[in-house]
Amino acid sequence: MINFRKISADDLPLILRWRTDPNVTRYMSTDIEFDLEKQFKWYNEVVRICSPTEHWIISRNDKPIGLLNIENYDPAHQQTSWGYYIGDLESQIIGGLIPAYFYNYMFLHRDTSLKKINGHLFSLNTKVLAIHQFYGVKEVKVLKNYICKYGELFDIILIEMTRENWISKQESFYHYQAVFEE
Repeated sequence: MINFRKISADDLPLILRWRTDPNVTRYMSTDIEFDLEKQFKWYNEVVRICSPTEHWIISRNDKPIGLLNIENYDPAHQQTSWGYYIGDLESQIIGGLIPAYFYNYMFLHRDTSLKKINGHLFSLNTKVLAIHQFYGVKEVKVLKNYICKYGELFDIILIEMTRENWISKQESFYHYQAVFEE
């Protein structure tokens, strides 16, 4: 069983471990240092306040396996953006299921007026791109040499899932339902 619960201060050491793991951070736009004090500062300044960013721990059978966030949630423009990662390497296979749970939650339960969900990923992250394409995500644009990491420039692919496209796939993916803690 997959579920999503809001992060708490107790999760910060685990999130920091995941976030600084080379297997996770290599495809992230930014790198952070392993500094628990800075992690608590981020939590207190960004997560706990009423910000437009929301964070959930992804759990499988009550075991934390990753993190999902939405940001730039804009009901007026009927769109948001999101990202996720699986930090528990033994559970990486589950990562391919997360988009179905998320799109069902966002389009069918959270906000039925939502029109579009945006995201971005490294062009080298071909496995994750293939997962998103499987669900019907469209590539919107490639930002050439957009992120500099490790002294190298990387391309970023902007992607989107529209409500219309997701609803057209409901017969195949409707059964991917999960609890998202509000």
